[in-house]
Amino acid sequence: AVVSTQSTGGSGVVGLAAILEGLLPELTGKKVVTILCGGNIDTTILGRCLERGLAADNRLLSFTVVVKDAPGGMAQLTALLAQSGASIKDILHERAWLLEDVFAVRVRCMVETRDSAHTEELKTAIMSNYKHVEFIGMSDHSTDTSE
Repeated sequence: AVVSTQSTGGSGVVGLAAILEGLLPELTGKKVVTILCGGNIDTTILGRCLERGLAADNRLLSFTVVVKDAPGGMAQLTALLAQSGASIKDILHERAWLLEDVFAVRVRCMVETRDSAHTEELKTAIMSNYKHVEFIGMSDHSTDTSE
C-alpha cells in the first residue's frame, strides 16, 4: 500500500467543505468530483505553524539547565530525556556565558513530548536531577535549589 499525505490551502477545499456540510442539496445522490488545490504553502511557514501548535498543546518544552562540564555531563542529560521518551528537537551548550562555575556548562534544550502530562513529568524529573533549571516560554517556572 502506498501512503501519501497532501496539504492544500484553505481556499482549495471550499468545494469539499460545502459538499460535506450539505450546502449543495442538488448534488445529493449524484457522483461528484471536486478539485483540491492550493497546496503551495511554504515548508518553512508550515514548520512554524506545526511548532506553534505543539507549544500551544504544551507538547514543546524549552529549558536551560546547568550540567557538569566533564565527560558524561551531557550524556546524563540526554539519557534522562531519552528515558523519559522525549524527543530532542534542539540542543546547545554554552560555556562562555556561564560565569558562576568554570566546571559547568549551560545547556539549552527544546524537546517534544507526548502530551501535557508527559511535559509535567519531564519537568519534575529535570528539576529533581539538576539544581539550576529555567523553563523558557512559561512564567514563574525557574528553579534554583542551591540554597
